[in-house]
Amino acid sequence: MGGNCQKENIVELKDCDLENVEKSVAETKGTIWFDTQAQAYSVFTGIEDTYDSQDIGIVCNLPDNFKTEDLKILFSGNYYKCEEFTPLIPGQKYYYLELTKIKSITEE
Repeated sequence: MGGNCQKENIVELKDCDLENVEKSVAETKGTIWFDTQAQAYSVFTGIEDTYDSQDIGIVCNLPDNFKTEDLKILFSGNYYKCEEFTPLIPGQKYYYLELTKIKSITEE
């Protein structure tokens, strides 16, 4: 499976279970962090109209040039069911994330 990323940014998918799609997103803001529980780079996004809920997408195909802590991004992709990890705080939910588009952004 590949994404719509530029040709040089396409990376083979790792050990992600991409069989149970939960939702798709487009042009969504997120922040890249290294998740210690998953031991993988993940995209953290706040859920609109909530105070402290977050989706944590363990990225299956993150280009190397985006593997930077606290990097703000705009992305599109598909979230898949992930039950291997336990949220550390209430309101968090883990997913596997397959990116179809990604770019870094500067927040002012």
